[in-house]
Amino acid sequence: MVIKVFLLECMMGNDIDAAVETLSKVQNMLKNVSTEMNKSKNLFKLAELGTYVERFCADNVLQKRDLCLLADISSTTLTNTLKNPEKASMSTVLSIGEIVGFELLIGRKND
Repeated sequence: MVIKVFLLECMMGNDIDAAVETLSKVQNMLKNVSTEMNKSKNLFKLAELGTYVERFCADNVLQKRDLCLLADISSTTLTNTLKNPEKASMSTVLSIGEIVGFELLIGRKND
């Protein structure tokens, strides 16, 4: 709100340079906030799903059979998914994600 008032005052006083400078500062601040937010996300590759789930179960005293019940998948499906998550169905990975608290983000592979 303060920025909006300042910008309006600048524009009314024909101080366009000050308004542009303020907008530039705000843009840089937003970029910094966005960068920090992305850093705070615990991103991991799909291949690391097994490790993530193991840690989640240990931290929350949750057994894998309970995870299977909550995710509505069989123990065989969970075992196969944790061993080779790249071959698991999207619905299985999403079901596990709903329980252990992650969302699936798809991006380009970094070489």
